[in-house]
Amino acid sequence: MRHHHRGLLSAGIIIAASVADTVWLAWAQPKIATRLALEQVNGGAPEWRELLAWQATHQWPHFVAQVVVAATIAWWVWPFVVAFLRAKGARKTLLPLLLAASTLTGCVRSYDKPEYVEIDTSETGFLIPLEGNTADQAKFESVDYLQARKVATKRVQIVHRWNQEGRLSSTGRWFPTVRLVKVNRSPITREWTAEGKHVTGDKAIWIESADSVGFSMGFTCTAFIDEKDAATFLYWYPSGSLATVMDGEVRGRIQQGAAEVAARYPLDGLRAKKQEIVDAVKLDLTMFFTTRGITITTVGMFGGMTYENPAIQKSIDETFIAQQLKVVSAAKFEAQQKENEIIELAAKANAEKARLEAKGKADARLEEAKAEAEAITLVNKAVANSGPMLMQIRQLEVEKARVEKWDGQFPHTMFGTNPNILFAPSQTSAK
Repeated sequence: MRHHHRGLLSAGIIIAASVADTVWLAWAQPKIATRLALEQVNGGAPEWRELLAWQATHQWPHFVAQVVVAATIAWWVWPFVVAFLRAKGARKTLLPLLLAASTLTGCVRSYDKPEYVEIDTSETGFLIPLEGNTADQAKFESVDYLQARKVATKRVQIVHRWNQEGRLSSTGRWFPTVRLVKVNRSPITREWTAEGKHVTGDKAIWIESADSVGFSMGFTCTAFIDEKDAATFLYWYPSGSLATVMDGEVRGRIQQGAAEVAARYPLDGLRAKKQEIVDAVKLDLTMFFTTRGITITTVGMFGGMTYENPAIQKSIDETFIAQQLKVVSAAKFEAQQKENEIIELAAKANAEKARLEAKGKADARLEEAKAEAEAITLVNKAVANSGPMLMQIRQLEVEKARVEKWDGQFPHTMFGTNPNILFAPSQTSAK
């Protein structure tokens, strides 16, 4: 009777410990873990310390329950062990003892290994509960958090709950109760061109003109996600990848806008409509993706048109070369004309200079002749106005000059009857 009461009490204790352990693992532990996980994102040091304390102690209730069960079983089977050791007839109690020992070996669960994920400064993290009320989610406010705390990253712990997958309580695994979704807000630039010289994986954007000529134009686009728009972006794009959106929907939107404008004009007039295409594409992208949490910063066109038919490009190149040669010839002709005009102007300038120099010399000679004539006139006038006195002075000057040249001898030969005509003396008389 005493063993009967011991067995009932042991069964009650084991059942109570098992129920408490089940309630803890199935309800209390996941609920507390999820709450602490959400509080760690936007919380401070107290919330983080509480999470660490939970991480260190959340497996203790299960451990205590298992210890209680093991101790109860040991307390229940202890009389059988004693009886077995004292009497050979107690060997029939070996089977319950072995069964009890087997239950003790299968009660240890695997350890709940902590799992951490880091949120970078360029990312916004959303911690979403996977069970229960999924509307209760936490968001990592990057701008405010970094401004207040000046940190580079934030580490978030992913909490777990035990999920039994077999008959024994130790058969199972730990499942995460929350999921961290990160939205990278960093700017991303994509280039789409048919030349294949840019980002690997980019594809050309092919469109057609109004006269059904297919061609490609190079486009470049840069976009980023503002922190306040991260939730909107995640709603529209659950993958949280801006790069995937750029390679897919943004590229398709650019092709649609460019094709709509290109279809209005023939090929010859389309070359002058590049700015209209860019403006239409940029306006469409900016307005459309703003409502989806994406900020388009730049949309541009680079390179020329790449045609599906290479002969078109060859014809355009030949036409362009011919036009260039024509322009070069016209430029050479114009330059030669200007050179001829310069030579003609130089010749006229030289002739004018020579004429002016000749005129200057003639005017100088004329002035000199006038001055000389005027001097003679003045001398003659002076002579005429001087009277007999000037004549006598002139005669005295002539006589003085003759006397200065006379050698002191008289001529010995005279011709004619004029005794005033003298001749030079002969050589004999001179000696």
